[in-house]
Amino acid sequence: MFELQEYIPAEVIENKWQSVIMLIRPNLPMIDMINKAIRSVSVAQRDKIDFHIIFVSRKSTMCTQRLEKYSIIGEFKNILELELDLIPFDHDLLTLEYPLGFKEMCTELDDSCLYQVSRSLMSLQSYFGFFPNIIGIGPSAAKVNKMIQRMRKEGAAHEKPLTPRIENLVLIDRRVDLITPLSTQLTYEGLIDELFGIKNNAATFPGKPFLSEEEQAQQEEIKPKQILLTSNDTIYNVARDLNFNALGPFLGKKAKQISAAYNEKNDAKSLQQLKQFVSKLPHMQAERKSLEIQTAIAGLVKNKIDNRDFRHTLGIEQVLREGIEVDRVNEDIEEMIYKQEPLKKVLRLLCIQCIAADGLKPKVLEFYKHEILQSYGYHHLITFDSLEKCGLLYMQEKTPKKSYPILRSTLNLTVSNVNEREPNDIAYVHSGYAPLTVRLVNWMTQRSGLKYLADMVKHLPGPAFNDTQKLSTTQDRLEHSDNHTLVYFLGGCTYAEVAALRFLAQHHPNNATFTIATTKLINGNSLLDTLIEPNSKDTIPDFLT
Repeated sequence: MFELQEYIPAEVIENKWQSVIMLIRPNLPMIDMINKAIRSVSVAQRDKIDFHIIFVSRKSTMCTQRLEKYSIIGEFKNILELELDLIPFDHDLLTLEYPLGFKEMCTELDDSCLYQVSRSLMSLQSYFGFFPNIIGIGPSAAKVNKMIQRMRKEGAAHEKPLTPRIENLVLIDRRVDLITPLSTQLTYEGLIDELFGIKNNAATFPGKPFLSEEEQAQQEEIKPKQILLTSNDTIYNVARDLNFNALGPFLGKKAKQISAAYNEKNDAKSLQQLKQFVSKLPHMQAERKSLEIQTAIAGLVKNKIDNRDFRHTLGIEQVLREGIEVDRVNEDIEEMIYKQEPLKKVLRLLCIQCIAADGLKPKVLEFYKHEILQSYGYHHLITFDSLEKCGLLYMQEKTPKKSYPILRSTLNLTVSNVNEREPNDIAYVHSGYAPLTVRLVNWMTQRSGLKYLADMVKHLPGPAFNDTQKLSTTQDRLEHSDNHTLVYFLGGCTYAEVAALRFLAQHHPNNATFTIATTKLINGNSLLDTLIEPNSKDTIPDFLT
């Protein structure tokens, strides 16, 4: 297996491989690369190889047309689809892994992602019964609701009378809450994603902290180490959703527990006690290994967040979310632009300021645009256009609606003196800021849908709805008793939001349980990656590979 490049690997030609299968997402930059790869091989050599393309998860007409434009469509023996829907990343977390979903919905008005969402929901309903209640906020949520209703009518003849096992489906358009993904996540898992990037439940770290001094001396070059991060690791399963300030005490407590467990062998006086100790040994060894890994990762994270610039950025975020002086040019952001700090860092803060102010005043917006174009290049005119279409950076209306200040106050989005070690509010995931999306889910699952949110909904983008699906039989409804909710994020979800929903489930007054589905697990950087115009048209961003 090889990563797709602009050429066919030499091993393929030298070893006279008969088939080459290209597994790709349906996007045009990948087709451009395939064109170069095919043309890197002579016509005579191409005749000896059967080329195949498999699109994940559906074939795109635009991609097929681009293959025809390049006159290479005839080189492929098969052009197929691999129909992947939701991929289980954990027992309560499902993802489509559709990285361009947010961009397609907002800037291209392309509903391909929403079609995939609808298809995945129909697949779930075929196994778990139809959702009795469908609640949604945002234009994309409304579109998905219409799609699944239409799909149900079209397949009515093949419906199976299943007892519903999921009471509520909550559809949330990412545009409803854009401040949350732009804000730095402060849970352990969220920080790993922010600082190192989590891809397919794994993250890559510098290898040195995971080796002993003896092992380091034996290696000429220390390679990066990839660590799998899943709930199968009992220590990580608990640690991942903790605020980072609570992680140290937790790991210290686990270390003492493991040490005490090992010391039990000294108290074993009978053969039976010794056998019991030996039976526990594999689990104890696994926990000790896990503790060593998580301690090493925590050390790497701490080194980065102790950095003055990191702390300074957190402080700016907090001030902006509080709505303090958001109506003027922020001196800290201005200084970052002059220093040419990473553009994503600048844009994250700038977009938070814009949303908190319900749009920037014309002079303020023009000043920022002028300075960024001067410092980072005029190709970012396209970036600004994309940000505006997504509702991330835009001009304030003559009479601002004050939507964010009203929501912040009504839903208690900013919480002072939050307890990070023993939290009693979801605001711990951002050390004082509660994700708007999770606050909405809490209200909707406690107070019968959108009934009590009427005053707040008018401050959110797009329509809000609360529909009831007619079930096949009355018995289905009567037998159903689970209070289970599927929360589906359209356009991406952060690990901080996942942690907040898990916390909410543990403390929910109605004993609700949640399964989280999303088009993609994102953070502020990965969200902006899809919107920032690359300097070179030949560049393929990481999220497409």
